[in-house]
Amino acid sequence: MTNYTCAYTRHPLTGWRVIQLSATDPASGERTMAQFAPEVGVNLLGLAVGETEYLVDVDRASGKILGTPILYPTPNRVRDGVFTFGGRVFRFPPNMGRNFIHGLVRELPWACGEPAVTPQGLTITARYTMAPGSAPYELFPIRNTLELTYLLRPGAVRLLFTVRNEDERELLPFGLAIHPYFRIIGPREQVRIQVPAKRWMEAVELLPTGRLLELAQGPADLRQPTPLTHLNLDDVFWGLEPAQPQVIYYDHLGTKITLTASELFTHSVVYTPQGRDYFCLENQSCSTDAHNLYARGLQEAAHLTILAPGQSLQAWVELAVTRQ
Repeated sequence: MTNYTCAYTRHPLTGWRVIQLSATDPASGERTMAQFAPEVGVNLLGLAVGETEYLVDVDRASGKILGTPILYPTPNRVRDGVFTFGGRVFRFPPNMGRNFIHGLVRELPWACGEPAVTPQGLTITARYTMAPGSAPYELFPIRNTLELTYLLRPGAVRLLFTVRNEDERELLPFGLAIHPYFRIIGPREQVRIQVPAKRWMEAVELLPTGRLLELAQGPADLRQPTPLTHLNLDDVFWGLEPAQPQVIYYDHLGTKITLTASELFTHSVVYTPQGRDYFCLENQSCSTDAHNLYARGLQEAAHLTILAPGQSLQAWVELAVTRQ
């Protein structure tokens, strides 16, 4: 029987309260540990299998939180920090040049429940409600709740999301994403990524134009495992499906991470900056700047999700570490 434990501690650099979930495989004795910070956007700061940590928690130089931010209700950039929906204008304060980036909940404290062992694994649920009196509601005045359940089992962690529109009148237009910062382990050329997308999203100044182009017209075709060596991407890819997940190959270790996601997550932002010790494969339910693309009638490219009052949905992303 798998041995599950839960511990409460503090992050050694920042002092954040951290919850550590662990699962020990009864056959191999290998331990999987996931740790997250409820007071900082319920950010998944670490995922270790055996002796190997696969995520970067904090940028040591700047102190910036990395880990796995949850991006909601506007993943990635919003052009000029403004969009319209249903005749209403929504304005967010620019925080990257003239644009707004990374949503409203990634650094806020979430309410967190107690852990429970289920037949599927060790679970713990956190939630954030946008309601009158909360800072996000002032910018996005639609009452709603985003709930995240971490499910840990040996070798894998699943992030199960529930979105509820709790407003009595307004539609809820949103996107949802994760932004994991994966470590580069070993030489850069020995880390390969596979993103089985159908199209690349043309962009100007990192904002998609809405045109879905053939992969040959983009900066990289990642349908086959491709080394990070010369990749320097910050691009949106479109057309992901659950049956063909993204994969990271760590040839130096002989392991791989498979990022499987439910049907909601059709897009991925691939971020592979040169000179850094990390890279990102970001499962997104929508495009960058989705609300503005939707307003222009580009619904397929945007893939904005809209819930009527009282409606809810569930979606998930799983990170699973296995041998190659």
